[in-house]
Order: sequence, then C-alpha cells, then structure tokens
Amino acid sequence: MDFRFSQFEILTGAGALFLCLFFVAVFSEASAIEEELGSAVKAAVGKKHLFWASVEPHGQTIVLTGAAPDYYAKQQAGAIAASVNGVTAVDNQIAIIGEAGTCQKQLDGYLASEEVTFKKGRADLSESSFALLTMLASLVRNCDTRLEIAAHTDAMGDARVNLKLSQRRAAAVVKYLVQRGVDPQRLDAKGYGESQPVADNESEAGRSKNRRVEFRVIGETT
Repeated sequence: MDFRFSQFEILTGAGALFLCLFFVAVFSEASAIEEELGSAVKAAVGKKHLFWASVEPHGQTIVLTGAAPDYYAKQQAGAIAASVNGVTAVDNQIAIIGEAGTCQKQLDGYLASEEVTFKKGRADLSESSFALLTMLASLVRNCDTRLEIAAHTDAMGDARVNLKLSQRRAAAVVKYLVQRGVDPQRLDAKGYGESQPVADNESEAGRSKNRRVEFRVIGETT
C-alpha cells in the first residue's frame, strides 16, 4: 500500500486538526467561563441569604428558579444576578410561595389574556377595562396580601412626562379598586414610566407590550 500523501492532503489534514483543536479550546473556555459566572452569581445571592434561589448559567444568561416568600424577594434575587459582572441577561423563573404565590398566579392568569388600558395619552381608564378591574378587585379582596399596582409606558416622548403619566395611571387603578371594596392600606400605586420595558420600543408591537399595568404581590398583610 502507498502511504505517501500529497502536500495538499497534508495541509488539508493539518488544517482540519487545527480547527478541531481550536473549537475544543473555545468550547472548553466557554464552559469554564459559564461555570465561573454561575459560581459568582451563587456567591452573590448567598451573601444576601437568598438560599432558596437556584442558579443555572446558560452562556452569559442566568436562569433563576426556586421559591421566594414575596415579589420583592424574587426581584431582589434577579437584581443581584444581573449586577454580577459578565451576566448579560437574567431569566427569573422564581415562584412566589404561600398565599402570596396563589394570589399572584390568579392575578397573572387574568392579566395574561386581558389588559388594563387607558385613553390615549391620559390617565383615564378606558371603559373596556372596567369589567377586568372589577374581577381583579374581587380576587384582591379575597387575598390576604399587599399589592403594588405598577404602571408602565413605552419610550415615546419625554421620559419625565412618561414617569408622571404612569404614576397617575397607577393611582387611577388603585382608586377604582378602592371603589370596589379593596382596602386602600393594602395597595401601593407606583409608576415606572419607561424604565422597565419587557420588549423593544422600535416596533408598535413592542411598545404595546411595554404599555402595561402589573399587579405585584409584595407580601402578606400584617
């Protein structure tokens, strides 16, 4: 048998071997970075005694799971993870437990298919929102929890104007809930303006998602 190879075959084989070694090195380095990032997030979360938060890195994205006592604890874990150097995104899947968790799930269920809307550029509720808010008020009355009514806008226009508009809209929702029998001491109106987008503001579809009202369970009543 002739085991002699042409120069082209030798170069091609060497190139293929080099590429294989290169991709192995890149993959190994990426895995090491991912493991290091996960360890850093676990350490940061542990320092705040949020030991119920489970951390799983996917590249530079951190997936959080576990069970939190309330919404703020869940958000705190997400904020800590996002603050770690190298993390580009956080997928916060932490569940809220107890009465607070049950309430949050019920409220989210209704708001997943319907939304609270307002007259364009104003803080006046649209008539189409009345039935939804009446149902939500009924749920809130039966939940022994405190809630933050969080209103958001898209990024169109002046940020300061949007912030004030969102605060007025949150207050309008609270007023409606109180008129439907909800204890005002259990409600907190908070406007975030354009500071917490859930989609891009480059398309109308994205802006529509950002214009929203959230019912955030923030703990049991005392």
